[in-house]
Amino acid sequence: MFRRSLMALPVVMMVFLIAVVAQNPSNMIRGKIRAANGAPVNGAIVELREAGGAILGQTVTRNDGDFAFTRVVPAEYEIHVTMSGFESNMQMVRFAQTDRMNFYEVVNVEILLRPKADTAMHPAGISFAQDVPPNARAAYEKGVAKLRDGKSEEGIALLREAVNFFQPYFDANFTLARELFRTGKDNEALEALERARQVNERESAVYQLFGLIMLKQRKFKVAEFAFREAVQFNPNNVAAHFYRGRVLIELVLRNQDEKARVVDLADAEKELNQAWDLSSKKLYEVYVQRARIHEYRGNKEAAAADLEAFLKAEPNAPNAAALRLAIENLRKP
Repeated sequence: MFRRSLMALPVVMMVFLIAVVAQNPSNMIRGKIRAANGAPVNGAIVELREAGGAILGQTVTRNDGDFAFTRVVPAEYEIHVTMSGFESNMQMVRFAQTDRMNFYEVVNVEILLRPKADTAMHPAGISFAQDVPPNARAAYEKGVAKLRDGKSEEGIALLREAVNFFQPYFDANFTLARELFRTGKDNEALEALERARQVNERESAVYQLFGLIMLKQRKFKVAEFAFREAVQFNPNNVAAHFYRGRVLIELVLRNQDEKARVVDLADAEKELNQAWDLSSKKLYEVYVQRARIHEYRGNKEAAAADLEAFLKAEPNAPNAAALRLAIENLRKP
């Protein structure tokens, strides 16, 4: 079995690991992006900005149109949303003022996107309709409301109830799978996700979530297949392009076949560039992944330049200090 010690990991890989470990719970802005017809929109670019000021963070909606920003200082912010084929939208959010110590607040927001004039496209994400029994729909809606309030266990119980009333309930199975995955119950998530896939096997978001579970379990080959399927069913799925590029880099680091490595690197670069273009050049994490490609190819200056571009776009990123150290190491003789 191929192994690599921590000391032998590339500089950018070490930064990536540091960024994952450094995450801590705190105040959160959590939301959902929907099209005008109510369908969740996956792959939308969501930016967190100071009120009338600079960009503080950026993410991509996935898994039923959801997004979240953590470690947010209580204040007033702007949420800017962009998506190919839709009009951009902005909404203000504000945390409650409090003097209590260790206060943890979740602000929920829902933003609608309207299609651009003369643009014929289906909204990215889940738009699967079913004739659902009233008792199952009621349990599902109550479960989703509990999840929005941060009551995960109650939400999961209600979603299970919805599935018991109507087992081929796509939305209930998919939302249950997503929440189980979020709470670390991967095996149960896979069971719910498989039920959703059997109902609608052409939904991009199903394969994307499956890929994320496989990525978490470091089953990179299976994850690559899943993200490839997600892209096939929805070529505008920004997150699927991005994650497939990331997984291909992981495969390169573990492959002994030089020809296969060259092909995978080229495909990874193509996928990352596609995600970059589809995101209207606002998915800044692409810079970090492209830096990994440059470093692997031996082009350290290009890797450092991409990391600098990321820091210019997100100077307050949680891993900013580690990235600056990585740039210094990349430019050492």
